[in-house]
Amino acid sequence: MPLSTVSKLIAVSSCKGGVGKSTVALELAYHLRRRGHRVGLFDADVHGPSLPTQIPLGDVRITLAADGRSVQPLEHGGVQLMSFGWFSRLWSRRPAAEIRVRGPLATNLLQTTQWGDLDYLLIDSPPGTGDIPSQIARLPLHGAVAVTTPSRLSVVDVVRGILFLRRLGVPVLALVENMASFRCDGCGKDHYPFGRGHAAGVLADVAAAEATDPPPAIPTFALPIVPDLGGASGDSSAAPRLDGASAPLESSLDALADALDRATCGDPPALLPHQLAFHEVPHWPTEMAMAEYVEQRVSVRA
Repeated sequence: MPLSTVSKLIAVSSCKGGVGKSTVALELAYHLRRRGHRVGLFDADVHGPSLPTQIPLGDVRITLAADGRSVQPLEHGGVQLMSFGWFSRLWSRRPAAEIRVRGPLATNLLQTTQWGDLDYLLIDSPPGTGDIPSQIARLPLHGAVAVTTPSRLSVVDVVRGILFLRRLGVPVLALVENMASFRCDGCGKDHYPFGRGHAAGVLADVAAAEATDPPPAIPTFALPIVPDLGGASGDSSAAPRLDGASAPLESSLDALADALDRATCGDPPALLPHQLAFHEVPHWPTEMAMAEYVEQRVSVRA
């Protein structure tokens, strides 16, 4: 019996850290909620979780099922949320400390959270192509949104990330060029301090790496720098405005949401847990007690 039925299971991904991927995922989740969708957001980073900083909910406590094998998500502004940053605090004996856990538990927490019926479940995937992104890519994803910035270093890494997703059969539904422009308060015009055409360059590099012509038909979107978000979508600790983002960002998010709707229309829903045998379902009190024990042993040795 599935815990969750998700119409659109989408990863928000980037091989490069610091591109504002977590804020893009957060803003997109709340934008989809404002459009009337049932939305969940999962923070898959077990080593540097972002969501508890982005949505400071105070001294919240995760609720476990009676058998200890599933958990209830938190909720803010109509969006369901889950992150190890909140979850690990159930067991940590140190205030505000987070227990570090092994990578496979990230996707297990995603799968054993009782999301219920959702229209969208966004996964904020950690940077790189390591264990956790690989495990996420093997979930029944409907696709992924790749995030980059107008920087050569970011472009190189996001190309690697797109190639990684495509090799694993994950459709890349959109490419977001974050922090691409800003609107001047004085003249009211949009300025592109890093130039234009970076997203097209990413797709050209993907085509060259795959030896294909023309480049893949991945829709591209440019998100502006919005000062009160710390960058568009840069890394921000401010919770999203529930009444709507700033006008330039809202229109860009609207176009991105339309593209996701079109690309996934008619796809069957994802059922969670997916391919998780009973013996693989974690007993969370045991798993976290072991993680805390290991962390204490490491601290004593240090």
